[in-house]
Amino acid sequence: MQYPESLERLSLELSRLPGIGKKTALRLTFGILRYTPEEAANLAEAIRQVKERI
Repeated sequence: MQYPESLERLSLELSRLPGIGKKTALRLTFGILRYTPEEAANLAEAIRQVKERI
């Protein structure tokens, strides 16, 4: 099935994590879609901060 480019990109990036395959990445992507904008921003900020500070 073809998904919008933004969904495909998020799924691809998630699948690069250790232990995360394509199916799991797609499940995570759809889970993130259910987040409120604030929850999504919090997740993005947490990822950014851990990369900058550790």
